[in-house]
Amino acid sequence: MATQTRIYKVAPASEGGTARLVRASHPSHALRHVAADAFTVKVASQDDLVAAFERGTKVETIAAEQHELPT
Repeated sequence: MATQTRIYKVAPASEGGTARLVRASHPSHALRHVAADAFTVKVASQDDLVAAFERGTKVETIAAEQHELPT
């Protein structure tokens, strides 16, 4: 059985950016596809933490409802 897909419009939250159309089976898959071009994610090293704290960067904690992206 083939997985059903939809075409999702993935756009920046702020005005002015370019929207992309992505065929995917879930909106979180479409967002991940687009985000992979713009971001990387890795565990922060001790040096990363020190440099960020020196710049005044605060640690963000996601809310429980953010563990799953809305549909």
